[in-house]
Amino acid sequence: MARLRLILAFIAVLTVAAAASLGLGLGVSWLIGRMHCEGEQLSCNIDDAIGAYGTLIWAGAGVIVFGISMLFRNKRIALIVAALALMAPLVVFVFGDLVQGWRYVGTYPYADFRSFISKFAGPATTVLVQYLILRIALTRLMG
Repeated sequence: MARLRLILAFIAVLTVAAAASLGLGLGVSWLIGRMHCEGEQLSCNIDDAIGAYGTLIWAGAGVIVFGISMLFRNKRIALIVAALALMAPLVVFVFGDLVQGWRYVGTYPYADFRSFISKFAGPATTVLVQYLILRIALTRLMG
C-alpha cells in the first residue's frame, strides 16, 4: 500500500513538474522574444519559434526521461544523469547552429547572442525546473 502511494505521488510530482516547467519555459521564451531584434525580423521570429517548440519538446521528453530515471535504485544520481542527458543534445544543437552561422555568415555579437538565448533559454529552463522540482520531491518523499 505504501509503495502504491509512493508511485502515485511520483506520478503527481511528474505531472506538476511538466506543467510548471512548460509554463516557465514558455514564459522565458516569450520574454526573450521581446528583446530588440537586430537585422531581419523574420530570422528573430524563427529563432523564437525554435525556442518555443524546443520548450514543448523538452517538457514532454523530460517527463519521459525523468520518469524512467525513477526506476533506478540511486535516484539522486539518476536525476543528475537524466538532466545532463537532456541538456547534451540541446547544447550540441545550439553550438552547432552558432558555428554554422559564424562560418557562412560571419559574427554579429548581439544577433548571435539573441539567437543563442532565444533557442537555448526556454528548453534549458524547462529541464532545470523539472530537475529542481523532482529533486525537492525526492528529498521529501524518500527522506
